[in-house]
Amino acid sequence: MWKNKKREQTEHPECGTRCSIRMQEMLLACALLGILLCGPLRGCGQEKVAESEASENKFEAIEQENPDAGEQISRIGLILTSRDDPENESVEAVFQELADRLGAELSVQTPDVSATEAAETRELAYHTFVLCDVNPIEYQMLAVNELVAENVDVIAIHANHEEALESVLSAARGVGIRVIAFGQEVTEESRDGYVKTAEQAALEIE
Repeated sequence: MWKNKKREQTEHPECGTRCSIRMQEMLLACALLGILLCGPLRGCGQEKVAESEASENKFEAIEQENPDAGEQISRIGLILTSRDDPENESVEAVFQELADRLGAELSVQTPDVSATEAAETRELAYHTFVLCDVNPIEYQMLAVNELVAENVDVIAIHANHEEALESVLSAARGVGIRVIAFGQEVTEESRDGYVKTAEQAALEIE
């Protein structure tokens, strides 16, 4: 049997030659196909990279023209001192006008305490009382937490105590919320800015 096969190969040497040529042709075809496929794919990848770089350059140009473009204010939190402070209406009006100008939403928190209670609280020496036992402070602490949960961009507060709200206000700042105090100073750790009036606070925010 082996001899017969050997004889056939000897008698027909062109068969082996044809097989070798066809094999070379197949390999060449595969190589060409690979080149044709890789070319468009490589071009596609280059286009994506070019588009990405162009997009990054575009955003960088926007930021250079308007560095505050990424800091647009959409929610403003306002914390008043008490339910019957005679300045509540005018203060709220100032911040509502600010919100309208910015196209933002205003969330107002009003402690359920009297103006007299709030005024008395401001006179208390720190560390001489338990925070949660003093309603004007507790209500404002809860108000800060509520505004943080609402994901406001900035909190304007007329604090009922200079030091007692530091823990919650500094925590709010820690999650990226600006804190502007007005009417009553608070500790440096509690605020990003302090001004005397609501009008000045609105300008500070804007």
